[in-house]
Amino acid sequence: MAGREEIPDSWEQLDGEPDITKDLDEDSAAEVPDGETPDTADSSDDSYEDPEEEASLRPNSAVFNSPRRLSSDEDDSDTADSESGESDCETEDEDDGEISSAAKLCLKHLPADNHIKPEWVSLLHDFVDSELFIIDGDSLLLELLSEVNLDWSSGGQYLHFIFLLERFLHTFHQLGGIFHIVFLRDMHVLWTGCPSMMLAREVMILHLQQNTPYTVTTDISSADSPDWREYLQKNRPAFVAISDGNQNLPLGLPKKAVVSVFKTLLLHVLSGGVNCVFMSEIEHTATKAFGFYLECRPHKMRLWFEAYFSRYRKEGQHPSMLSVLQQNKTEDCKNKEQLRGKVMAVKQLGPSLPGGLRDVVTVLACAQVLDQGLTTADAQITEDIVRLFLLHVVLLRHLSLKQRAQQLRDFNKAPFSFPDELLSHVMDQVQVHMVDILQECRNLVGEMETKFLCDIMDGRLFLQLSYLILEAHSRGQQASLLSEDLCCELEDLWSIVTDISQSDLGPAIPVIVSPVDRTEGKNHPTDQQEQNAHSVSDQLKASGINRRAAFFPVSNQLVDAFAGSVNNCLPHLDRTDREVTAAITENQDFDETYHWHSGKPLADDYDNTKDNHEQLPTDKLERKKVLKDKQKYSRHMQSYGESLEGPGFQKVPIVVRQKSNQKQEEKERKKKERQEKAKTAKQKTVKKSNKDLIKEAHKKKEEEAKTSQMLQQWQTLKASLKSSKAVKSIQELERFLERCGREQVPLVGTEVQINILQHKLDMWKDQCSKGGGDSGDSGHPNLKTAVDIVQTVSNIVDEYGQHLKPKQKQDLAGALGLLGLSDMVGYMDADMLSEGGEQSMLAEGSKTKTRKDEDMRKYSVQMSSNRFQLQHMGHLLKREGRQDADPRVQQFIPDTWQRELLDAVDNNESALIVAPTSSGKTYASYYCMEKVLRDGDDGVVVYVSPTKALVNQVAATVYARFSNKTMPDGMSVYGVFTRDYRQNALSCQILVTVPQCLEILLLAPHRQKWAQKLRYVIFDEVHCMGSEIGAEVWEHLLLLVPCPFLALSATISNPHDLQSWLQSAKDFQKQSDGQAKQKKKANPQLYNVRLVVYGERYSDLEKYVYLPCSNSQDSLVPMHPYSVLTLKQLQDNFDNPEGAFPRDLTLSPREALQLYDTMAKVWPERDSLKALEADAYRGFTTRDRLLITKAQARKYEADLKRELLTWLTEHQLEKVGCVLRMLNSRLVLQQSTCAQELKPDITSRVFLKDQIVKLLDKLKQEDKLPALVFTFDRGLIEDLVDIVDVTLSEMQMETLKNIGVTEASIKKDQAMIRKVEKKEKRVRDKEQRASNILEAKDMPDAERVNQDSANRRLAFLKHSFVSEGLHSSEELEKYKKRIFYLPDDHPLKRGLRRGIGYHHAGMNAKERQAVETMFRNKHLKVVCATATLALGIHMPCKTVVFAGDSVFLDALEYRQMSGRAGRRGFDPVGNVVFFGLPRPKVNRLLAANVPRLTGNYPLTSSLVLRIMLLTTRADDKTDAFNKALNLLKHPFLSHDKPHFHDQLQHHFLFSVQFLMQQGLLDLEGTPQGMAGLASHLHYHEPSNFVLVWLLQKGIFHQICVPKHGSSTDFSDEVLRQLVLILANLFGRLYLPAFYTPETVKGMQRRRELSQSKLILEDLPDVVSSSIKEYNQQTRRLFHSYLCNVAEALAPQLGQETSLPASQIEFLSPGTGGLPSDSSQPLLAKLQQSQIHYSVVSAFAGLSGLNDDKLQESNNMFESVRQGLYMDRNSAPTFPLEKHDRCGRRQYLNSYALDFFKHQSYDAIIKDNGLRKGFAFQALKDFKMTIKSIYTALEQLGPEEDNVVRAFRQLAEQYEEAFNNAFNIKSKT
Repeated sequence: MAGREEIPDSWEQLDGEPDITKDLDEDSAAEVPDGETPDTADSSDDSYEDPEEEASLRPNSAVFNSPRRLSSDEDDSDTADSESGESDCETEDEDDGEISSAAKLCLKHLPADNHIKPEWVSLLHDFVDSELFIIDGDSLLLELLSEVNLDWSSGGQYLHFIFLLERFLHTFHQLGGIFHIVFLRDMHVLWTGCPSMMLAREVMILHLQQNTPYTVTTDISSADSPDWREYLQKNRPAFVAISDGNQNLPLGLPKKAVVSVFKTLLLHVLSGGVNCVFMSEIEHTATKAFGFYLECRPHKMRLWFEAYFSRYRKEGQHPSMLSVLQQNKTEDCKNKEQLRGKVMAVKQLGPSLPGGLRDVVTVLACAQVLDQGLTTADAQITEDIVRLFLLHVVLLRHLSLKQRAQQLRDFNKAPFSFPDELLSHVMDQVQVHMVDILQECRNLVGEMETKFLCDIMDGRLFLQLSYLILEAHSRGQQASLLSEDLCCELEDLWSIVTDISQSDLGPAIPVIVSPVDRTEGKNHPTDQQEQNAHSVSDQLKASGINRRAAFFPVSNQLVDAFAGSVNNCLPHLDRTDREVTAAITENQDFDETYHWHSGKPLADDYDNTKDNHEQLPTDKLERKKVLKDKQKYSRHMQSYGESLEGPGFQKVPIVVRQKSNQKQEEKERKKKERQEKAKTAKQKTVKKSNKDLIKEAHKKKEEEAKTSQMLQQWQTLKASLKSSKAVKSIQELERFLERCGREQVPLVGTEVQINILQHKLDMWKDQCSKGGGDSGDSGHPNLKTAVDIVQTVSNIVDEYGQHLKPKQKQDLAGALGLLGLSDMVGYMDADMLSEGGEQSMLAEGSKTKTRKDEDMRKYSVQMSSNRFQLQHMGHLLKREGRQDADPRVQQFIPDTWQRELLDAVDNNESALIVAPTSSGKTYASYYCMEKVLRDGDDGVVVYVSPTKALVNQVAATVYARFSNKTMPDGMSVYGVFTRDYRQNALSCQILVTVPQCLEILLLAPHRQKWAQKLRYVIFDEVHCMGSEIGAEVWEHLLLLVPCPFLALSATISNPHDLQSWLQSAKDFQKQSDGQAKQKKKANPQLYNVRLVVYGERYSDLEKYVYLPCSNSQDSLVPMHPYSVLTLKQLQDNFDNPEGAFPRDLTLSPREALQLYDTMAKVWPERDSLKALEADAYRGFTTRDRLLITKAQARKYEADLKRELLTWLTEHQLEKVGCVLRMLNSRLVLQQSTCAQELKPDITSRVFLKDQIVKLLDKLKQEDKLPALVFTFDRGLIEDLVDIVDVTLSEMQMETLKNIGVTEASIKKDQAMIRKVEKKEKRVRDKEQRASNILEAKDMPDAERVNQDSANRRLAFLKHSFVSEGLHSSEELEKYKKRIFYLPDDHPLKRGLRRGIGYHHAGMNAKERQAVETMFRNKHLKVVCATATLALGIHMPCKTVVFAGDSVFLDALEYRQMSGRAGRRGFDPVGNVVFFGLPRPKVNRLLAANVPRLTGNYPLTSSLVLRIMLLTTRADDKTDAFNKALNLLKHPFLSHDKPHFHDQLQHHFLFSVQFLMQQGLLDLEGTPQGMAGLASHLHYHEPSNFVLVWLLQKGIFHQICVPKHGSSTDFSDEVLRQLVLILANLFGRLYLPAFYTPETVKGMQRRRELSQSKLILEDLPDVVSSSIKEYNQQTRRLFHSYLCNVAEALAPQLGQETSLPASQIEFLSPGTGGLPSDSSQPLLAKLQQSQIHYSVVSAFAGLSGLNDDKLQESNNMFESVRQGLYMDRNSAPTFPLEKHDRCGRRQYLNSYALDFFKHQSYDAIIKDNGLRKGFAFQALKDFKMTIKSIYTALEQLGPEEDNVVRAFRQLAEQYEEAFNNAFNIKSKT
């Protein structure tokens, strides 16, 4: 034991290692705040064991059992019980014998499962259109063989196995996944003891390589080989899908060996810097794939390897993949050469063998078995078995899939059979030889047909055939059983076997020659038994397709309109049927029993949401307090809004137009525009009158006077600046220029600008003189001054070009000539080309030509003008835009696409706008609001925001812009509605809300009058309809809104698809509304949906990677966007219609020039490339302006891309690859150097904390602040701010110490200052100040104090990120007061003093808004934030820093976050810095396209119930009906998919039938009973229906029993039982499958202070039994739904005969060549045991699965026939136990119950493994759910009811516990 204790059992326990604890401590400590699972490894081997759970769906087939394999699934129970103890011991010993000592060490030292802490994520959300991911082939093989519905115990169902393989891969491919499948050669050792699985591996590899489009790699030896590392480096996978090895393993695999192999493989993959996904728990929906994602931490993995692999070496073992298993290889053929000769002999017969390679392998394997087996005593039986096997192969050619689906006989009761051990041995040998032959035939696969290799054998068919032939042989009827055709084909195969065999074999017919011995104790079947056997088929039919749930009759308008044609074809019960009446009247019985009113309409979610005092209290004091709070809130909103709008913002005056005058005003506006145009045209032709001439003369005189005045002021200023320094002079001149107006006095403006230019030239000369010479010298000045000079010249030419005098023009030319940019003069006026212009601004004394040339070289930038502009002025290049103003926009001149948006609003049209962040698309939203406000007081605009943080921001902006509108009594300009609170929601004109709350209003029956007021709905960030949570709500809203809408987004990759779908929905709405209804509206909407796409980002983004190292002065390394590309990516995407380069991977001008220079170095002699040299490029040389424009630079970039792609078409792959490598070379070199110099890994948390201050200081030096630092870890955010404050404080004290200011003197000075302030205050309080002047001796040394204060102030400014003069401003103090409740030493307050703050969802609104406002007002220069800041929050900055990696940082989040940098109107260029991210992740973020929007499965039973409530109880039933029908008919997922629409009709009818059977709808489709409660909890389907079921069955009344002697108080046990039930229903967070009760017990033993149980207890028996009844009823109905859908779609889908990916066709019924008449007695026998199905896939039917077994299966998705959509959420069944695809149970996290017991938030974080922010939200949601249930029950049940009372007590106690845990003051 002592030896074991010294070995650490987890990554975290490495802290105890003396050599690595320092580095690992930071990472380990950081795990707890992240909410990861606690560190509780179990060092015992049994921590890796899962309880064996045998499946019960497989038939009995003990004939294939072998000593190496586990017992079959349906062994006789008595035998199994009697041998259980012995078999367990044997299995344990056997496991130990199968693995090597290295494997035992692996099990001993690998971290236990509870240390593997994956996150449940959407797998393809990030990785679509990006780098590929890798699927480990052996992991996939293990997962598929563990599939519960795959029968592998009967000899192997290879075709079903291949079907599962292709379906899994095809699903990923359809969802957009790009992947490779890798088989490591060494992994084959794992399967050597299981011939059938070894054969499956070979078949799988060959089938994927030869018959599918997927890339398969088999030439890598192991995960610790150099080939593997090279492969990862080349392909840069996003993750590796891998098994965790803990499955309920297939028969024959040693458990410990499997665990050790796959855990070792997992750690090898993680150590290679690649993330992993656990394959067994991957789940698919219609559009997404989810799974447990394990993030790689390279630093931690390196330390683990250093620690653990040293243990291996001490034991004398090498920890490679080879050493984990012993080499138990099967015997090879004795003579390889002989086998090779046989292969070549049979190959010649290949064309005559219909099965191609399958037949070749079969006959060769049979010959090999016969050559070995004939030497034994069982030679004849072996020969019979081989003939039977060949006959089974013949039948594979002719039987359809349906005919092969057989119900196996019970072989344990068979009166005759082959010896079990011999049969098993022979079949094992056949499969072993098949493996050897396939390996030998690898080089021949291209010459033979391989498509039927996937159907190499059918174990169940072979067993069934054996039974039938043996039975016929025992009766003497064997000859009559086989037709002539079958005999001929069998003889052909047998003859080949005879020819190549070395043995003397008998004839092919009869198949069985040896006598059949009756099994002892078993009787021969009688004629009656034989007759009963003939009825098996009828029994199977009766138990399958004919056992369907009956359908209730329904008569409803919506049902008839949407699915009436389908409903009429269904069989319905009579209305008077007992089953119908029982379901419909169940609620009445419940109400009568418990005196409830379950049919009473409930208050909706709007009524139940907290009201922020919309109605004033009647109490005077309360009323006064509320009014005071409202005043404070109004002041805050005004201040908050002004910070959003910027300084000097003026409110928009809103004047309501009379409705009768609106059309007239529009006519007058257009008439006025026509008159203005006509007037302008007339002025050009008509002679001016005297009056006009007088006016012009007067105006001219005024201008001359003003010019004279400005000239005088200018002369005075010029004289005063003669002795001033250049910098100060420039500042004064700029202020003067702004004061006098740039265009008002052109003469003065020109002279001032020329003077500014002269000062800048002086600065440049001075810098060049100090720098020491040419541009190549290290002392050459920064070119920023040169850039300013060129920019100033350009501005003068553009603004004052027509007013320039010849001398001034020459001065401008001379300025350019001084910089060596004389070639730019050619793009100016010809007068500037004179010789004098080149000398006019040179330094005095340049008299000779020699001196002139020296000065030119000294001051020249040493590059051409075009290169200079591209290299240094890219961010200043002019953007061509419109110059004509739009009267609708006063603040700026809108672009064409923005005008199109305004036109859409003016015309009441809908629009989908896709434009980059900061491009100005939001302006249309406020224009829309203003228009509705001006049109009257009745119209309503709804602004839909994805987050509550954005709701608050938009509300403040609306208040700041429009609050001056006078509203009628009871109305307000804006309102807010979220799940937490509402304010003026239904009495406002601009409602700001979140999607879920708007859906509540639109689906609420009695809110339809409000909905009719809607004029516009604005959807911000509409791409959220593709997110994981709440995505379907966005889709519902787009279909439900009865008015035009604006849908805004910056990240939609398929806008045309989205617009087409929206247009089809609007067309249907137009048809439904009709023209009559539109005429009644004051502003009838146009049903057109405009698509406005604008792709140009205003500011370029420069990317950098922070890599500090000693050999480089610049730790911010520029990253060229194309450095992330690979040659393979360009090749794969070459034919992509959207372009080979990723859409968002644009280049700045500097990066485009860098690309050209690199290409020129690689291929300098290329003629087409020479034309793209910057100075020769025609797009630049033909320009008509001084500077290159942005559009011309974009054209240059496009031509460079085209040239590079031309190299690809010319197969210059090496040159293209060289270009990409050279662009990446500097970054690779510095990253390598940095990794060697820095001890902590550059992706570790230690690196982030050590370098954050240096990074921010670097950004400050390079003027790249303000900055947002994004990370997804709240704990890290606060740590970074704290580290910055502490470090800067220490640096400040060091600076003060150096200038003689000590800490003691600081305290003394502060005391003296306080004393002075007190005395001064005393003086101010007295009226006669003169008589009370303090004597000097009484005053402190104020001068010295002031000097020390100034020193401290300078030291503070030097070591902080605040702007000078702002750190103590009144505005700063005002916002500090809003967070007065925080202590002074709080990290946020300390950070704010240093100019750095943090922002995340865990902060309250006051704290977040204070940080936002202070950042916008430039009090803060740095904010560390999570993703909550990325969605639309207005916080413009220069730089965005990505600090550390996270699984949640995907391509979409990257674009949202990086869009904060370089906002329009703030910065001409934005910067993105990657800080501590793995390079592959950076590459993926830049190269990935954003995911396509594909829609969501639209129907759930809860949605159908809400729709039925709307249509039957709405105030305007016609309008509600049209909305519901539009919602049902136009889901995005079914757009352009008509067959999917048919399936939706059936699913809708299923939902209606389900709701009727639950008693929630009556026969007219009218909601009844507890429909309100179920609808109220619609977020939690199917738990809402289960809750209603339990209530109706009286289960809660049985549980809610008061304490003895009390009628209102309930015991803790009763409340605990309620929380347990509710946690199982509504707190469903699943743990990974390797968390078992045994694992948790080990965790609790080692954690003495552990407070949580982690695994949630099972439901009480009374509850679980009731839920089982609910599930049984629901499954039966769902089974009927699936059967009906399958039958209805059968004509469209046809028979399922082809595999999903390879599309290999198999025989359809009736095409097999075997007529089903008396001439085919074998076929007739097979038909008697044939399984009938309609829903099950024909390939799954091969494993004996029928519709009934599918209904009982927990894993239906993989077994439903192709063409039927289904996922785990299709049926509202409630999983009492959830299992993964391998049959392992996944337990629920008990966080909700644990919190109720111990009320410790820290324990939820540490023990239950929830992340901080998520834990808070999960507990809050659970608390709100309890409150919602109680609120509903309170309205339905009597107050004295025990259930109502118990839920009231529970709601109060849980809320109290929550408030106490989070220090929330409860509000009464």
